[in-house]
Amino acid sequence: MRKILIAGGSGFIGHALIESLLSDEKNELVALSRASRSSHHPRLKWMKCDLYSLKDISDAMVGCDDAYYLVHSMLPSASLSQGTFYDFDLIMADNFIRAAKTHDLKHIIYLGGMIPENEELSWHLRSRLEVEETFIQSGIKTSVLRAGLIIGPQGSSFTILERLIRRLPIMICPAWTKTLSQPVALRDMIKVLCRILNEENIQGRVFDIAGPEVVSYQGLIQKAGEKIRKKSKLFTLNIIPLAMSRFWVSLVTGVPKKLVYPLVLSLKHKMLPSPRQQWPHPEDISTSLDESLQISLLTPARETFSGYIPKEKDVRSIQRLVLPEGKSAQWVAEEYFRWLPRFFSTLVRVQLEGDRCTFYLIDPSFKLLVLERSVERSTPDRQLLYIVGGLLSAKQERGRLEFREVLDQKYVMAAIHEFRPALPWFIYRWTQAILHLFVMNAFGEHLKWYVISDQKVKI
Repeated sequence: MRKILIAGGSGFIGHALIESLLSDEKNELVALSRASRSSHHPRLKWMKCDLYSLKDISDAMVGCDDAYYLVHSMLPSASLSQGTFYDFDLIMADNFIRAAKTHDLKHIIYLGGMIPENEELSWHLRSRLEVEETFIQSGIKTSVLRAGLIIGPQGSSFTILERLIRRLPIMICPAWTKTLSQPVALRDMIKVLCRILNEENIQGRVFDIAGPEVVSYQGLIQKAGEKIRKKSKLFTLNIIPLAMSRFWVSLVTGVPKKLVYPLVLSLKHKMLPSPRQQWPHPEDISTSLDESLQISLLTPARETFSGYIPKEKDVRSIQRLVLPEGKSAQWVAEEYFRWLPRFFSTLVRVQLEGDRCTFYLIDPSFKLLVLERSVERSTPDRQLLYIVGGLLSAKQERGRLEFREVLDQKYVMAAIHEFRPALPWFIYRWTQAILHLFVMNAFGEHLKWYVISDQKVKI
Protein backbone atom coordinates (compact mmCIF):
# COMPACT_ATOMS: atom_id res chain seq x y z
CA MET A 1 0.00 0.00 0.00
CA ARG A 2 1.31 3.45 -0.94
CA LYS A 3 0.29 6.38 1.28
CA ILE A 4 -0.26 9.66 -0.59
CA LEU A 5 -0.84 13.09 0.91
CA ILE A 6 -2.97 15.62 -1.00
CA ALA A 7 -2.64 19.24 0.11
CA GLY A 8 -5.51 21.12 -1.49
CA GLY A 9 -7.74 18.07 -1.61
CA SER A 10 -10.92 20.12 -1.17
CA GLY A 11 -10.35 22.14 -4.37
CA PHE A 12 -11.85 21.30 -7.74
CA ILE A 13 -8.62 19.66 -8.96
CA GLY A 14 -8.13 17.88 -5.65
CA HIS A 15 -11.62 16.34 -5.74
CA ALA A 16 -11.10 14.99 -9.26
CA LEU A 17 -7.63 13.70 -8.40
CA ILE A 18 -8.85 11.88 -5.29
CA GLU A 19 -11.53 10.11 -7.31
CA SER A 20 -8.95 8.99 -9.88
CA LEU A 21 -6.33 7.86 -7.34
CA LEU A 22 -8.87 5.80 -5.40
CA SER A 23 -9.48 3.69 -8.51
CA ASP A 24 -6.06 2.12 -7.84
CA GLU A 25 -6.37 -0.25 -4.86
CA LYS A 26 -2.69 0.22 -3.97
CA ASN A 27 -3.28 3.86 -3.00
CA GLU A 28 -4.16 5.05 0.49
CA LEU A 29 -4.97 8.78 0.60
CA VAL A 30 -4.67 11.48 3.24
CA ALA A 31 -6.46 14.64 2.05
CA LEU A 32 -6.04 17.96 3.83
CA SER A 33 -8.74 20.56 4.40
CA ARG A 34 -9.10 23.67 6.58
CA ALA A 35 -12.55 22.46 7.70
CA SER A 36 -13.49 19.06 9.13
CA ARG A 37 -14.73 16.56 6.56
CA SER A 38 -15.96 12.99 6.80
CA SER A 39 -14.83 10.21 4.49
CA HIS A 40 -17.05 7.50 3.06
CA HIS A 41 -14.17 5.49 1.58
CA PRO A 42 -11.94 3.07 3.55
CA ARG A 43 -8.76 4.24 1.77
CA LEU A 44 -9.42 7.98 2.12
CA LYS A 45 -8.81 9.92 5.31
CA TRP A 46 -9.67 13.60 5.55
CA MET A 47 -7.58 15.56 8.04
CA LYS A 48 -8.34 19.04 9.29
CA CYS A 49 -5.10 20.92 8.72
CA ASP A 50 -4.01 24.54 8.83
CA LEU A 51 -1.13 24.80 6.34
CA TYR A 52 0.18 27.80 8.27
CA SER A 53 0.84 25.41 11.15
CA LEU A 54 4.00 23.33 10.80
CA LYS A 55 2.71 21.00 13.51
CA ASP A 56 -0.56 20.34 11.67
CA ILE A 57 1.24 19.48 8.44
CA SER A 58 3.82 17.36 10.20
CA ASP A 59 1.11 15.35 11.99
CA ALA A 60 -0.74 14.78 8.71
CA MET A 61 2.39 13.66 6.84
CA VAL A 62 3.28 10.75 9.12
CA GLY A 63 3.90 7.62 7.05
CA CYS A 64 3.33 9.27 3.66
CA ASP A 65 5.50 8.34 0.67
CA ASP A 66 4.38 10.89 -1.93
CA ALA A 67 2.56 14.21 -1.77
CA TYR A 68 0.60 16.45 -4.12
CA TYR A 69 0.71 20.18 -3.50
CA LEU A 70 -2.32 21.83 -5.15
CA VAL A 71 -2.46 24.89 -2.88
CA HIS A 72 -2.65 28.55 -3.84
CA SER A 73 -3.64 31.17 -1.28
CA MET A 74 -5.58 34.20 -2.48
CA LEU A 75 -8.68 34.18 -0.30
CA PRO A 76 -8.46 35.31 3.36
CA SER A 77 -7.44 32.71 5.94
CA ALA A 78 -8.41 34.74 9.04
CA SER A 79 -10.90 37.40 10.13
CA LEU A 80 -8.13 39.93 9.45
CA SER A 81 -5.32 39.02 7.07
CA GLN A 82 -2.44 41.49 6.87
CA GLY A 83 0.06 40.80 4.13
CA THR A 84 0.18 39.66 0.53
CA PHE A 85 -1.04 36.39 -0.93
CA TYR A 86 2.47 35.61 -2.17
CA ASP A 87 3.89 35.84 1.35
CA PHE A 88 1.09 33.61 2.60
CA ASP A 89 1.91 31.14 -0.18
CA LEU A 90 5.59 31.17 0.70
CA ILE A 91 5.04 30.37 4.38
CA MET A 92 2.73 27.45 3.57
CA ALA A 93 5.24 26.02 1.09
CA ASP A 94 8.07 26.44 3.59
CA ASN A 95 6.02 24.64 6.25
CA PHE A 96 5.35 21.83 3.80
CA ILE A 97 9.04 21.38 3.04
CA ARG A 98 10.07 21.46 6.69
CA ALA A 99 7.54 18.72 7.45
CA ALA A 100 8.61 16.73 4.38
CA LYS A 101 12.24 16.74 5.52
CA THR A 102 11.23 15.58 9.00
CA HIS A 103 9.29 12.61 7.61
CA ASP A 104 11.66 11.74 4.72
CA LEU A 105 9.00 12.27 2.09
CA LYS A 106 10.17 10.66 -1.16
CA HIS A 107 8.42 12.71 -3.84
CA ILE A 108 6.46 15.97 -4.18
CA ILE A 109 4.25 16.77 -7.17
CA TYR A 110 3.57 20.49 -7.44
CA LEU A 111 0.94 21.97 -9.74
CA GLY A 112 2.01 25.54 -10.47
CA GLY A 113 1.50 28.16 -13.15
CA MET A 114 2.87 28.53 -16.65
CA ILE A 115 5.97 30.77 -16.48
CA PRO A 116 6.62 32.93 -19.60
CA GLU A 117 10.28 33.30 -20.50
CA ASN A 118 12.10 36.65 -20.61
CA GLU A 119 9.19 38.63 -19.16
CA GLU A 120 8.69 40.57 -15.96
CA LEU A 121 6.22 38.34 -14.16
CA SER A 122 3.08 39.36 -12.30
CA TRP A 123 3.14 38.66 -8.57
CA HIS A 124 0.70 35.83 -9.15
CA LEU A 125 3.20 34.00 -11.35
CA ARG A 126 6.20 35.05 -9.26
CA SER A 127 4.47 33.48 -6.29
CA ARG A 128 4.08 30.21 -8.18
CA LEU A 129 7.75 30.36 -9.09
CA GLU A 130 8.81 31.05 -5.49
CA VAL A 131 6.87 28.01 -4.28
CA GLU A 132 8.49 25.97 -7.03
CA GLU A 133 11.95 27.17 -6.00
CA THR A 134 11.21 26.39 -2.34
CA PHE A 135 10.43 22.77 -3.24
CA ILE A 136 13.34 22.29 -5.64
CA GLN A 137 15.91 23.88 -3.29
CA SER A 138 14.86 21.46 -0.53
CA GLY A 139 16.66 18.53 -2.16
CA ILE A 140 13.49 16.40 -2.06
CA LYS A 141 12.60 14.97 -5.47
CA THR A 142 10.08 17.42 -6.89
CA SER A 143 8.06 17.10 -10.08
CA VAL A 144 6.71 20.44 -11.28
CA LEU A 145 3.70 20.68 -13.58
CA ARG A 146 3.05 24.17 -14.95
CA ALA A 147 -0.36 24.92 -16.38
CA GLY A 148 -2.31 27.94 -17.55
CA LEU A 149 -6.10 27.89 -17.52
CA ILE A 150 -7.55 24.52 -16.51
CA ILE A 151 -11.01 24.06 -18.02
CA GLY A 152 -13.16 22.42 -15.40
CA PRO A 153 -16.32 23.10 -13.38
CA GLN A 154 -15.84 24.84 -10.00
CA GLY A 155 -12.43 26.22 -10.99
CA SER A 156 -11.90 29.90 -10.10
CA SER A 157 -10.70 31.08 -13.52
CA PHE A 158 -13.33 29.12 -15.43
CA THR A 159 -16.12 30.34 -13.12
CA ILE A 160 -15.08 33.95 -13.77
CA LEU A 161 -15.20 33.27 -17.51
CA GLU A 162 -18.64 31.64 -17.31
CA ARG A 163 -20.14 34.45 -15.23
CA LEU A 164 -18.89 37.07 -17.66
CA ILE A 165 -20.60 35.25 -20.54
CA ARG A 166 -23.89 34.69 -18.76
CA ARG A 167 -24.17 38.21 -17.36
CA LEU A 168 -22.92 40.46 -20.16
CA PRO A 169 -24.46 40.58 -23.65
CA ILE A 170 -21.91 43.23 -24.63
CA MET A 171 -18.29 43.36 -23.47
CA ILE A 172 -15.76 46.15 -23.88
CA CYS A 173 -12.57 44.13 -23.83
CA PRO A 174 -9.16 45.48 -22.77
CA ALA A 175 -5.94 44.54 -24.58
CA TRP A 176 -5.13 41.58 -22.31
CA THR A 177 -8.13 39.64 -23.64
CA LYS A 178 -6.17 39.09 -26.89
CA THR A 179 -3.33 37.31 -25.07
CA LEU A 180 -2.83 33.74 -26.24
CA SER A 181 -2.96 30.62 -24.08
CA GLN A 182 -3.42 26.86 -24.37
CA PRO A 183 -6.08 25.81 -21.85
CA VAL A 184 -6.02 22.19 -20.70
CA ALA A 185 -9.03 20.05 -19.81
CA LEU A 186 -9.42 19.06 -16.16
CA ARG A 187 -9.64 15.36 -17.00
CA ASP A 188 -6.38 15.63 -18.99
CA MET A 189 -4.69 17.40 -16.07
CA ILE A 190 -5.74 14.51 -13.84
CA LYS A 191 -4.20 12.00 -16.28
CA VAL A 192 -0.91 13.89 -16.09
CA LEU A 193 -1.00 14.11 -12.29
CA CYS A 194 -1.58 10.35 -12.02
CA ARG A 195 1.03 9.35 -14.58
CA ILE A 196 3.85 11.33 -12.97
CA LEU A 197 3.11 9.61 -9.66
CA ASN A 198 3.69 6.19 -11.19
CA GLU A 199 6.49 6.66 -13.74
CA GLU A 200 9.89 7.31 -12.19
CA ASN A 201 11.59 8.15 -15.49
CA ILE A 202 9.66 11.44 -15.77
CA GLN A 203 9.82 12.45 -12.11
CA GLY A 204 11.99 15.26 -10.77
CA ARG A 205 11.54 17.47 -13.85
CA VAL A 206 9.57 20.57 -14.90
CA PHE A 207 6.83 20.18 -17.54
CA ASP A 208 4.50 22.68 -19.19
CA ILE A 209 1.02 21.17 -19.49
CA ALA A 210 -1.11 22.63 -22.28
CA GLY A 211 -4.07 21.54 -24.36
CA PRO A 212 -4.00 21.00 -28.13
CA GLU A 213 -5.37 24.44 -29.14
CA VAL A 214 -4.06 27.99 -28.92
CA VAL A 215 -6.76 30.56 -28.17
CA SER A 216 -7.09 34.12 -26.90
CA TYR A 217 -9.29 35.00 -23.93
CA GLN A 218 -11.72 36.63 -26.38
CA GLY A 219 -11.76 33.44 -28.44
CA LEU A 220 -12.44 31.45 -25.29
CA ILE A 221 -15.39 33.72 -24.43
CA GLN A 222 -16.85 33.26 -27.89
CA LYS A 223 -16.43 29.46 -27.89
CA ALA A 224 -17.93 29.09 -24.42
CA GLY A 225 -20.81 31.40 -25.36
CA GLU A 226 -21.64 29.22 -28.35
CA LYS A 227 -21.92 26.17 -26.09
CA ILE A 228 -24.61 27.78 -23.92
CA ARG A 229 -26.17 29.63 -26.88
CA LYS A 230 -25.38 33.00 -25.41
CA LYS A 231 -23.23 35.01 -27.77
CA SER A 232 -21.69 38.18 -26.41
CA LYS A 233 -20.71 41.08 -28.65
CA LEU A 234 -17.07 41.90 -28.03
CA PHE A 235 -15.40 45.25 -28.65
CA THR A 236 -11.70 45.80 -27.98
CA LEU A 237 -10.52 49.02 -26.36
CA ASN A 238 -6.78 48.91 -25.78
CA ILE A 239 -6.68 52.04 -23.62
CA ILE A 240 -8.56 50.45 -20.69
CA PRO A 241 -6.09 50.30 -17.76
CA LEU A 242 -5.44 46.90 -16.25
CA ALA A 243 -6.49 48.16 -12.80
CA MET A 244 -9.85 49.30 -14.14
CA SER A 245 -10.51 46.06 -16.00
CA ARG A 246 -9.79 43.89 -12.96
CA PHE A 247 -12.20 45.98 -10.87
CA TRP A 248 -14.81 45.61 -13.58
CA VAL A 249 -14.36 41.82 -13.72
CA SER A 250 -14.78 41.57 -9.94
CA LEU A 251 -17.87 43.79 -9.99
CA VAL A 252 -19.62 41.87 -12.78
CA THR A 253 -18.78 38.35 -11.64
CA GLY A 254 -19.19 38.88 -7.90
CA VAL A 255 -15.84 37.16 -7.29
CA PRO A 256 -13.77 38.76 -4.48
CA LYS A 257 -11.17 41.31 -5.57
CA LYS A 258 -8.41 39.45 -3.74
CA LEU A 259 -9.02 36.49 -6.04
CA VAL A 260 -9.72 38.35 -9.28
CA TYR A 261 -6.88 40.89 -9.16
CA PRO A 262 -3.91 38.48 -9.24
CA LEU A 263 -5.56 36.30 -11.88
CA VAL A 264 -6.31 39.22 -14.21
CA LEU A 265 -2.81 40.65 -13.77
CA SER A 266 -1.41 37.33 -14.99
CA LEU A 267 -3.54 37.35 -18.14
CA LYS A 268 -1.23 39.92 -19.71
CA HIS A 269 1.29 37.07 -20.16
CA LYS A 270 1.18 34.53 -22.97
CA MET A 271 0.48 31.14 -21.41
CA LEU A 272 2.15 28.98 -24.02
CA PRO A 273 4.34 25.92 -23.32
CA SER A 274 8.08 25.96 -23.81
CA PRO A 275 9.34 23.44 -26.41
CA ARG A 276 12.03 22.40 -23.90
CA GLN A 277 9.45 21.43 -21.27
CA GLN A 278 6.78 19.65 -23.27
CA TRP A 279 4.91 16.76 -21.72
CA PRO A 280 6.30 13.54 -23.28
CA HIS A 281 2.87 11.87 -23.56
CA PRO A 282 0.73 14.07 -25.85
CA GLU A 283 -2.07 11.50 -25.76
CA ASP A 284 -2.75 12.53 -22.16
CA ILE A 285 -3.58 16.12 -23.11
CA SER A 286 -5.52 15.63 -26.34
CA THR A 287 -9.05 16.63 -25.30
CA SER A 288 -10.23 19.37 -27.67
CA LEU A 289 -11.17 22.79 -26.35
CA ASP A 290 -14.74 22.36 -27.62
CA GLU A 291 -15.15 19.09 -25.75
CA SER A 292 -13.64 20.37 -22.51
CA LEU A 293 -15.93 23.43 -22.58
CA GLN A 294 -18.97 21.26 -23.30
CA ILE A 295 -18.22 18.99 -20.33
CA SER A 296 -17.56 21.87 -17.96
CA LEU A 297 -20.60 23.95 -18.88
CA LEU A 298 -22.96 21.03 -18.26
CA THR A 299 -21.92 21.00 -14.57
CA PRO A 300 -23.52 23.49 -12.13
CA ALA A 301 -21.31 26.55 -11.69
CA ARG A 302 -19.53 27.39 -8.46
CA GLU A 303 -21.69 29.60 -6.28
CA THR A 304 -19.45 31.08 -3.58
CA PHE A 305 -15.84 32.13 -3.00
CA SER A 306 -16.04 32.76 0.72
CA GLY A 307 -12.87 30.96 1.74
CA TYR A 308 -12.28 29.87 5.32
CA ILE A 309 -14.14 31.84 8.00
CA PRO A 310 -13.06 31.17 11.61
CA LYS A 311 -15.64 30.89 14.39
CA GLU A 312 -13.90 33.54 16.50
CA LYS A 313 -12.25 36.78 15.37
CA ASP A 314 -8.58 36.12 14.72
CA VAL A 315 -5.61 37.77 13.01
CA ARG A 316 -2.91 36.63 10.62
CA SER A 317 -0.19 39.13 9.78
CA ILE A 318 2.84 38.27 7.63
CA GLN A 319 5.67 40.57 6.57
CA ARG A 320 8.66 39.72 4.39
CA LEU A 321 11.89 41.24 5.69
CA VAL A 322 15.36 41.25 4.20
CA LEU A 323 17.78 38.94 6.03
CA PRO A 324 21.22 40.50 6.51
CA GLU A 325 24.05 38.32 5.22
CA GLY A 326 25.42 35.94 7.81
CA LYS A 327 22.45 36.43 10.14
CA SER A 328 19.80 33.91 11.15
CA ALA A 329 16.13 33.97 12.12
CA GLN A 330 17.27 33.59 15.70
CA TRP A 331 19.39 36.73 15.41
CA VAL A 332 16.44 38.62 13.83
CA ALA A 333 14.14 37.65 16.70
CA GLU A 334 16.71 38.76 19.27
CA GLU A 335 17.37 41.98 17.37
CA TYR A 336 13.63 42.69 17.26
CA PHE A 337 13.40 42.56 21.04
CA ARG A 338 16.51 44.75 21.36
CA TRP A 339 15.24 47.26 18.80
CA LEU A 340 11.63 47.59 19.94
CA PRO A 341 12.29 49.51 23.20
CA ARG A 342 14.53 51.95 21.31
CA PHE A 343 11.83 52.46 18.70
CA PHE A 344 9.19 53.29 21.33
CA SER A 345 11.68 55.26 23.41
CA THR A 346 10.65 54.88 27.06
CA LEU A 347 6.94 54.20 26.48
CA VAL A 348 7.00 50.48 25.70
CA ARG A 349 9.68 48.30 27.23
CA VAL A 350 10.71 44.68 26.87
CA GLN A 351 11.65 42.37 29.74
CA LEU A 352 13.46 39.13 28.93
CA GLU A 353 13.48 36.34 31.50
CA GLY A 354 14.76 33.04 30.16
CA ASP A 355 12.47 32.04 27.30
CA ARG A 356 9.73 34.50 28.30
CA CYS A 357 9.40 37.96 26.78
CA THR A 358 7.09 40.60 28.29
CA PHE A 359 6.07 43.85 26.63
CA TYR A 360 4.96 46.37 29.23
CA LEU A 361 3.90 50.00 29.35
CA ILE A 362 6.27 52.06 31.55
CA ASP A 363 5.80 49.84 34.63
CA PRO A 364 6.47 46.04 34.57
CA SER A 365 3.13 45.39 36.27
CA PHE A 366 1.29 46.84 33.25
CA LYS A 367 1.86 43.89 30.90
CA LEU A 368 0.71 44.40 27.32
CA LEU A 369 1.77 41.09 25.79
CA VAL A 370 3.59 38.05 27.14
CA LEU A 371 5.33 35.67 24.73
CA GLU A 372 7.03 32.40 25.53
CA ARG A 373 9.61 30.80 23.24
CA SER A 374 8.97 27.19 22.31
CA VAL A 375 12.32 25.59 23.06
CA GLU A 376 11.39 22.22 21.54
CA ARG A 377 10.18 23.65 18.25
CA SER A 378 12.52 26.62 17.74
CA THR A 379 15.67 26.28 15.64
CA PRO A 380 18.26 28.84 14.47
CA ASP A 381 16.37 29.19 11.16
CA ARG A 382 12.93 29.40 12.80
CA GLN A 383 12.00 30.99 16.10
CA LEU A 384 8.53 30.25 17.49
CA LEU A 385 6.99 32.18 20.38
CA TYR A 386 3.50 31.52 21.75
CA ILE A 387 1.36 34.42 22.98
CA VAL A 388 0.50 33.43 26.54
CA GLY A 389 -0.93 36.57 28.16
CA GLY A 390 -1.09 40.34 28.51
CA LEU A 391 -3.79 43.01 28.54
CA LEU A 392 -3.92 43.16 24.72
CA SER A 393 -4.41 39.42 24.35
CA ALA A 394 -7.62 37.46 24.74
CA LYS A 395 -7.45 33.81 25.70
CA GLN A 396 -5.31 32.12 23.05
CA GLU A 397 -5.45 28.60 21.69
CA ARG A 398 -2.54 28.72 19.23
CA GLY A 399 -1.73 32.42 18.91
CA ARG A 400 1.93 32.75 18.03
CA LEU A 401 4.71 34.93 16.62
CA GLU A 402 7.41 33.45 14.44
CA PHE A 403 10.52 34.48 12.54
CA ARG A 404 11.65 32.09 9.81
CA GLU A 405 14.22 32.02 7.01
CA VAL A 406 12.92 31.38 3.48
CA LEU A 407 14.22 31.09 -0.09
CA ASP A 408 17.70 29.93 0.83
CA GLN A 409 18.21 32.62 3.51
CA LYS A 410 17.25 35.46 1.20
CA TYR A 411 14.42 36.70 3.44
CA VAL A 412 13.04 36.26 6.92
CA MET A 413 9.30 36.14 7.44
CA ALA A 414 7.83 37.77 10.54
CA ALA A 415 4.38 36.32 11.13
CA ILE A 416 1.58 36.38 13.67
CA HIS A 417 -0.89 33.49 13.41
CA GLU A 418 -4.27 32.88 15.05
CA PHE A 419 -3.96 35.85 17.40
CA ARG A 420 -7.14 36.81 19.25
CA PRO A 421 -7.09 40.41 20.50
CA ALA A 422 -8.61 41.51 23.79
CA LEU A 423 -9.73 44.88 22.45
CA PRO A 424 -13.18 45.12 20.84
CA TRP A 425 -12.79 44.14 17.19
CA PHE A 426 -13.58 47.55 15.69
CA ILE A 427 -11.15 49.30 18.03
CA TYR A 428 -8.47 46.67 17.39
CA ARG A 429 -8.78 47.04 13.61
CA TRP A 430 -8.12 50.78 13.72
CA THR A 431 -5.52 50.92 16.50
CA GLN A 432 -3.44 47.89 17.46
CA ALA A 433 -3.59 46.24 14.02
CA ILE A 434 -2.40 49.39 12.24
CA LEU A 435 0.28 49.99 14.87
CA HIS A 436 1.61 46.47 14.38
CA LEU A 437 2.04 47.02 10.64
CA PHE A 438 3.74 50.36 11.25
CA VAL A 439 6.18 48.75 13.73
CA MET A 440 7.02 45.80 11.46
CA ASN A 441 7.62 48.09 8.47
CA ALA A 442 9.94 50.20 10.62
CA PHE A 443 11.79 47.07 11.75
CA GLY A 444 12.11 46.04 8.11
CA GLU A 445 13.81 49.36 7.38
CA HIS A 446 16.10 48.75 10.35
CA LEU A 447 17.19 45.42 8.84
CA LYS A 448 17.79 47.10 5.47
CA TRP A 449 20.13 49.50 7.27
CA TYR A 450 22.19 46.48 8.36
CA VAL A 451 22.41 45.28 4.77
CA ILE A 452 23.51 48.72 3.50
CA SER A 453 26.08 49.00 6.31
CA ASP A 454 27.53 45.58 5.44
CA GLN A 455 27.81 46.56 1.77
CA LYS A 456 29.67 49.77 2.66
CA VAL A 457 32.12 47.83 4.83
CA LYS A 458 32.86 45.40 1.97
CA ILE A 459 33.47 48.29 -0.44
